[in-house]
Amino acid sequence: MKWIGGDSGQPRRPVYFPVGHKAVLVDLNALYPQTPHYTGEYFPDGLQIRSVHLGVLTAWARSEWGEWYGKVTYTITAKERQEKVTHWVPGWALRPAEAADPGRRRG
Repeated sequence: MKWIGGDSGQPRRPVYFPVGHKAVLVDLNALYPQTPHYTGEYFPDGLQIRSVHLGVLTAWARSEWGEWYGKVTYTITAKERQEKVTHWVPGWALRPAEAADPGRRRG
């Protein structure tokens, strides 16, 4: 690991780590928690957020306070519409795709 001069002459570790293209599962239930005791109306054509989606991880990075985030691209579905999104997802909402249960639905 290469050390880079930091603040006040203290060494600093790198914070950005490209990883190529790795298959991951993004837990949207964890990433977008639901309101407790929600009593809303069901919209079958709405965004499918309460699910786990297959994504592509291209990098890991640390926040300024040391938490891990993965740069992930995945597709969110709403009826017949699909949109690819790319953003930084907290590491606790990701897991390797190989760790998936065979019967688990992926979007």
